[in-house]
Amino acid sequence: MTCGEEKSILEFYFRDKKTGRRHSACKECDKARVKARHQANPERTRNNDLKRNYGITLEEHTKMYEEQNGRCAICGNEGNGKWKKLCVDHCHTTGKVRKLLCNNCNTALGLVGDNVSTLQKMIDYLNI
Repeated sequence: MTCGEEKSILEFYFRDKKTGRRHSACKECDKARVKARHQANPERTRNNDLKRNYGITLEEHTKMYEEQNGRCAICGNEGNGKWKKLCVDHCHTTGKVRKLLCNNCNTALGLVGDNVSTLQKMIDYLNI
């Protein structure tokens, strides 16, 4: 479904930038279509996100979640990230998925760049 309104060509996404061809639906209609599709099938959307971002399926994520009893692998708290679940922690160098973490633990690791030396210095500092 499209709005059928006459709009500027700038209100349409490119289909092919080389040829200048544009989509037949305006940006707002296209956004509404995608949003409706995602709301109609959130598991498919979640599975696609997990595959694209981490190379794992929703089934693999669910298994990890159940093995961790829905708790962060570091602090043991329940998930508080996107989808009210745990974040997928992975090595940014190798892409290897490690475990599931709460948003706070995942952010903390990210802020120190997964640097063990920095984390040890922080532990030493807290023990002063």
